[in-house]
Amino acid sequence: MAAYALFAGALATLYVVVQQDGRHAVEDAPRALLSAGATSAGATDANAARSNNLDLDHYLGTFWVSYDAAGRPTAGDGYLGGSLARVPHGVLQTAQATGEDAVSWQPEPGLRFAIVAQPLGDGVIVAGRSLQPTEQRASRTLLFVAGALVAGLVVVGAAVAADALVARRRSFSGA
Repeated sequence: MAAYALFAGALATLYVVVQQDGRHAVEDAPRALLSAGATSAGATDANAARSNNLDLDHYLGTFWVSYDAAGRPTAGDGYLGGSLARVPHGVLQTAQATGEDAVSWQPEPGLRFAIVAQPLGDGVIVAGRSLQPTEQRASRTLLFVAGALVAGLVVVGAAVAADALVARRRSFSGA
């Protein structure tokens, strides 16, 4: 039983590590977009940015939105409800104060994004990506871990049953 407890603990640890690694890996694409400067060129030209209106209700790729000093969206390609997406003001403030803020953002039930915010002039630019594919992979990983736990329990149960049968036969043959 102790071996099974160690096995279960190891699988739980593995799941947490894989889930967290996947969650943090989602921030790589938004950071790459920000570091490439692809967003800064269009950040001042709202008309150029409007050519790629990405509906975040259905889009799983990387998006960006720039905000002015007052926290109003000024350009970008990430739209919710027909308007440029508005992240919480605290994200913009933290990015201005510390140089970056990377958080999970849930603007509506069922929509979750990994976003990275960085200062850009007097404002802030935010890039993000849907967490849906990552969360689906984490759910599949959890199913695999649960299957491994059940399989481990079957193996331990079979070993205990076999040990009990062997012990029973020894007691009968020794009498």
